Amino acid sequence: MNDVSNRAVREFSEFLNSIEADFPKPTCTTAYEITMKSTIVSALITLDTEKQMDERFWNHLRVQRNILDFLYTLWLDDDRTLVDKFSTIMKDLVEYDFSIAEEQMKERLNIA
Repeated sequence: MNDVSNRAVREFSEFLNSIEADFPKPTCTTAYEITMKSTIVSALITLDTEKQMDERFWNHLRVQRNILDFLYTLWLDDDRTLVDKFSTIMKDLVEYDFSIAEEQMKERLNIA
């Protein structure tokens, strides 16, 4: 992981610690923020590992006071969603699970 990814991981850990101190039971809004910030950290690690982002953009992140808050705010202000990608993932998972269940059913019918 590069320094930006490492810093985002550290910031996420600090964020979780502050949430746990302030709210023993997270609210829905807090739960969403936790989920999205975790996803942002994972995305940064993937972008770094797969070399999908130019160094000038990493430098842009390096100068941010809090990378994770910066990216989370950008995400909240953007009108795009993950629905299309999530729908495709769900469809793939259901089709895969169905193929396994179908194969198991065929095996049971052959045994009987």
